[in-house]
Amino acid sequence: MHWAVIVLIAVIAVFLIGLVIFSWRNAKASVKPRLIPKEREIAGNKKRGLWLDYDSYDKQDYTIEGKDGYILHATFVSTPQTRGTGKYVIICHGHTSSRIGAVKYANCYIKLGFSCITYDARTHGDNKPDKCTLGNVESEDLIKVIEDTGSRFTDVRILGLQGESMGSSTALHSLRFDPKIDFIVSDCCFIGTYEVIRDCYKNIHMQALMPFVWLAGKLLYKVDIKKTNALACLKGHKTPILFIHGAGDTFVKPYNAKTLYEEAKRNGVYTELIYVEGAGHAMSRQMAGFEQYTAYIENFLNNAGIT
Repeated sequence: MHWAVIVLIAVIAVFLIGLVIFSWRNAKASVKPRLIPKEREIAGNKKRGLWLDYDSYDKQDYTIEGKDGYILHATFVSTPQTRGTGKYVIICHGHTSSRIGAVKYANCYIKLGFSCITYDARTHGDNKPDKCTLGNVESEDLIKVIEDTGSRFTDVRILGLQGESMGSSTALHSLRFDPKIDFIVSDCCFIGTYEVIRDCYKNIHMQALMPFVWLAGKLLYKVDIKKTNALACLKGHKTPILFIHGAGDTFVKPYNAKTLYEEAKRNGVYTELIYVEGAGHAMSRQMAGFEQYTAYIENFLNNAGIT
């Protein structure tokens, strides 16, 4: 065999092996996330001024049975001032985070008289390892959390959802099941998993490899990232939604919030869209500050008639 043919075959083989490894690693990063250690997340929240008065709140840990009996670890966060108001919010954290990541939002809701339910999403936090779908299967767990909240706390008058990134995707996906909720605050949500990964690949001019990452997810982990599509879940639903997004988000680009907002608006639902200048991905709460972010939520609830 001519040496040039041998070289060509070797180059093709190396390319194919590299493609397989690349696709596997990127599929794995989504489905089997490397989690942020709890101690590091606590320290980071405190350093960035996001912890505030959390240590002074009353906290009760418990577990909830999610989809197919999967056990979710949760914390009920309240104060004497929030108990008895009948106002509750379930806070859904982002990818690689845990219920510790929900603390920065809990402070805002406590000020507004809400008791908070924070919980670890599937395969995150104190939960056992599993597969992550960035909102699709997680929304079925969330429905169980919503049902548990309604039965555990018998004075529920208002129940909302606050999500960040994957948590926002989870909250919007729950609309498929017509949950008994009164509002959603969606921070830095993405249209779909496939789309957000594709956009990241566009930044490095490698979007042509997306089909291989999708295929790797299906073959190796039995997860179809195309099924995680928050936009499709908005159709026909009337739940008031506040979309918040960092204007400087280069990971989940701001057009995601605009597209989701416009779809919600087409349904005739009350909805608002706020861009936070200078905020990158999942940084809106930090950049806006405690008072301003709380005001975003308060004004939205007042405008939507949720009091």
